[in-house]
Amino acid sequence: MKLFIFIISILLTACSSLPDVNKIPKKNLTHDIYFIYEKWHTSILIPAAPVEKHSRYFSEIAKQKKYIRFGWGDGDFFTGKNKSFFSGAKALVASSYSAVQVLDYYGDPLSYIPEGTRVPLMISEKSMKKLIDYIDKSVVLNKNIPVALTAHEENTGYFFKAKQHYSIFSNCNTWSSQALQTAGIPIKSRFKLTAQSVFEQARAISDYQQEFCRQNAAVKLISVE
Repeated sequence: MKLFIFIISILLTACSSLPDVNKIPKKNLTHDIYFIYEKWHTSILIPAAPVEKHSRYFSEIAKQKKYIRFGWGDGDFFTGKNKSFFSGAKALVASSYSAVQVLDYYGDPLSYIPEGTRVPLMISEKSMKKLIDYIDKSVVLNKNIPVALTAHEENTGYFFKAKQHYSIFSNCNTWSSQALQTAGIPIKSRFKLTAQSVFEQARAISDYQQEFCRQNAAVKLISVE
């Protein structure tokens, strides 16, 4: 009953496009990932260990790291090559190329990523493999090696040329949504072009997973007693 009431409250308070709760992952949830929202941009934070284990192209970056964070954007603007207003406007209608950003962390980045801008999402090992495979397939290769791009600003990690075409209708939030969909998180990406619209869905799904796990743990405790 409590879980039912909680679900209804989510449906009333979250965005109207909240996915069917029956599609939200509930079994074999062995990995925590984080969906991060920063103004107009979204990205995905993944534990480094599975990236090192499963990625064909980013395993070296992941070695001896705790987390790896992936994001996507217009090549010139995202890498800092040209961050003028004109460059940002051009990216929305005539982007020349797009980029995948890879940020690596030796420590725990959650201590300085504001709590209100991140949500945990739980996925299975199988879904983690699919997510990493999706990221691997998003980069442009030259002789089976990702095409590296120059980072024009300090402390912005690594950049690689991406296959996706960046535009107002296919932006970083589209990429993040599709990556989560690949991992079994039922985010709706169609017509969800803003970071907030995607983040609200992720937050509602996260709340549901957290509450489901609490209710399930309580039921198991009662059955043991």
